Amino acid sequence: MGFLDKAKVLADQAIAKADEAMNSATTGAAPSKQGDAYLRDLGVLAYLESTGRPPADIAEQRERCMTALGQLEAQGPLNLAMGSLAPPAPGVAAGAPPAPGTVSPPPPPGAAAPPPPPGSVAPPPAPGTVPAPPAPGTVPAPPPPGSVAPPPPPGTV
Repeated sequence: MGFLDKAKVLADQAIAKADEAMNSATTGAAPSKQGDAYLRDLGVLAYLESTGRPPADIAEQRERCMTALGQLEAQGPLNLAMGSLAPPAPGVAAGAPPAPGTVSPPPPPGAAAPPPPPGSVAPPPAPGTVPAPPAPGTVPAPPPPGSVAPPPPPGTV
C-alpha cells in the first residue's frame, strides 16, 4: 500500500469520526434550543407580570414552562447564559474590581464625585474656585507630615 493510499484511509476514518461527533453534538443541542423558547416564554410572563399586564392563565403558563424546562434539563444542560450582557474581557471575572492604575468613567452630570481612595491626596480645587473658609470655632486641620519644617530643639533659639 502506497503513501497516498494510507493517507486516503486515514482521511476516511477522520471524516467518519467527524460525522459521528457532529451527529452527537446536534442531538445534544436540541434540549438547549427547545429550552431557549421556554426560557423566553418565562421572561415574557415575568415582564408582563411586572408591568401589571399578566395574562389570565399566568400560573398555568408558568407551570407549563417550568415542567418542560425540568424535562429538558434532565436530558442535557440548558444554555442559561444571559444573552443581553456583554461577556467580560478575557482574563477578567464578571463583577471584578478594575485593575490598579485604570481610570474609572466620570460620574454622570449632577452626581457627586466619589471620594478618593484611602491613602491618596484629594485633587486640587477647580481653577477659579476659592476654598470655603473654616467655620468659626473650628480648628483647622494640621498640615500633612513633611510639609512643614519641625521646630528647632529647645535651648537653641
